[in-house]
Amino acid sequence: MDPIAGWVFGTGLMTLGMLIHYVRNQVANGNIGRNSAVGIRTRATMSSDSAWEAGHASAGPLLAATFLTAYAAGALTLAVALAATLSGGGNPAVIAVPLTGYGAALVFLVAAAVKANAAAREADRPSG
Repeated sequence: MDPIAGWVFGTGLMTLGMLIHYVRNQVANGNIGRNSAVGIRTRATMSSDSAWEAGHASAGPLLAATFLTAYAAGALTLAVALAATLSGGGNPAVIAVPLTGYGAALVFLVAAAVKANAAAREADRPSG
């Protein structure tokens, strides 16, 4: 596989990690409230401000796992791309590593959304 793919995928994973990291921190700090553009937007999390906050607080650890996974997979992909570039040959790991990284990040994102949705439903449940 062409090492250029590794550079592109590695940069993409690092960018994904930075975006998720930034949004998670901004929501956690209260700088991004309920909106239709960024964050975990399910019917439950969008139902109220308290549901939005509860959902994102609950999903925080999984979102951290997501961006840490993206960073690690991106760094590993860039290292493999560098090795492939310096050796002058292709290497199947140039594709296998980032695909695994993107897959793992997707699994963490889905798990975060499920957890956020459950916490948001609980936050909006009438007490009594």
